[in-house]
Amino acid sequence: MTGMAATFKAAGAVCILAGSAGWGMAWIREERRRVEYLREILCAVRRMKDEIAYGKRTLPELSLLLSECCGPLYCGCFRNIYELAGREEGASIARIWEEQLTTCQQEAPLSGEEKAVLACLPRQLGMQEEKQQARNIGRYEEFILESCRRTERAYADKTKMIFSVSVLAGVFLTILLL
Repeated sequence: MTGMAATFKAAGAVCILAGSAGWGMAWIREERRRVEYLREILCAVRRMKDEIAYGKRTLPELSLLLSECCGPLYCGCFRNIYELAGREEGASIARIWEEQLTTCQQEAPLSGEEKAVLACLPRQLGMQEEKQQARNIGRYEEFILESCRRTERAYADKTKMIFSVSVLAGVFLTILLL
């Protein structure tokens, strides 16, 4: 009977350690998602700035263009913006843009400011001159670029720390429970 109990204890310890390591990996995956979202926002903002400054594109044209060149996190959202802007005559594209991006980013692991950058961009496009619009978008680009760099630097350190803490928590739980 003691041999069987020891086997169950060992299996329980392995399960606790595996669960703790899995919890840590899920947390690490969430940090990786944050970096992916920031990179995609940065790509979209840069493309918008260039298209406004040099291509003199409008918001509907930008949303179609971004739906084709953005990654999987935002391409569907920009496609919806383009389609809704075409269907709802007289509707404010800025309102549609903000609603769609707010909905798209609800589950995104971003701060409120980072989510607002892309959603609030149409507000910065109220001027007639394209160069001024591009400069305004450039400020957002700098903010996202710095946020992305900071997150990427912290990612490597956090990954090691999170995994270590999760495994240590598993060891502690194993000792505590067994």
